[in-house]
Amino acid sequence: MTTVSATSGTTAAQNNKVTGAMQELGKDAFLQLLVAQLRHQDPLDPQDNSEFIAQMSQFSTLEQIQNLNETMTAILNMQSSPHGSAPAFLGLSVTVKDDDGLPLTGIVSAVEYDDGKPQLVIDGRRYGMDSLQKVTAGGEK
Repeated sequence: MTTVSATSGTTAAQNNKVTGAMQELGKDAFLQLLVAQLRHQDPLDPQDNSEFIAQMSQFSTLEQIQNLNETMTAILNMQSSPHGSAPAFLGLSVTVKDDDGLPLTGIVSAVEYDDGKPQLVIDGRRYGMDSLQKVTAGGEK
């Protein structure tokens, strides 16, 4: 039996550290492993077709789960941000700070976007979501 020893001054603890990108086996790493396995298989005893199909199916499933995760994250981010909830204020009575910092109450008649930031339209004037102080049902003040 041949023994291989470490030639550098690193310790076992340093070698076992796992950093950000290495914590998960992503689809790129999975594909690289699959390609390496195909390259180094024994030509006289090749991999069984059913095993190959099972691995390709796992790869496809992994990719679809990652895509679904990205989509769900985007939806959750949109819903939790004030930008995504602005249309919900349509028809509601809101109190906002006007340009002088005084409270102004009115009904939101429209939502407009300026550089991707929602603006509530009250009595023909636009107010940013950061000026919102209070929201009440339709005609209440």
